[in-house]
Amino acid sequence: MSDRKRRRRAGPPNSGGSFAGRAIGTIFNTVFVVVAAMLIYRGSVLAYQYGIRIFGEPPMSEEPGQEIVVMVADGKDFEGIAEILYQNGLIRDATLFRLQELLSNYAEDGFQEGTYKLSTAMTPDEMMDILAGNGEEEQ
Repeated sequence: MSDRKRRRRAGPPNSGGSFAGRAIGTIFNTVFVVVAAMLIYRGSVLAYQYGIRIFGEPPMSEEPGQEIVVMVADGKDFEGIAEILYQNGLIRDATLFRLQELLSNYAEDGFQEGTYKLSTAMTPDEMMDILAGNGEEEQ
């Protein structure tokens, strides 16, 4: 057989190597796609659950809850207010509360300084309403 015929049967140079090498490459690609799909799925579920919490975070406790007096000083930024509420056990997550505030109507108007009586049975939206001066303020 001539060299030309042998080269045609063998295929072009570097055409994939041995069967074992191609099988390992295929397995690696399959595992990579499966792991990527699992990570995308898990990330999507977490993002969905966090989104649900932004717009429907439940109160920390059932009625009647525990009343806690919170003082908001003049010039206190919302990050500081969220941290105070978190430290007093009124909210589960300060970052989530800041996101809720950014997506609410209160972001433009801000919050009033003062002393407020809040409850662990209040939703974050109810607390923001009171802090904006639309609810009850303790004298």
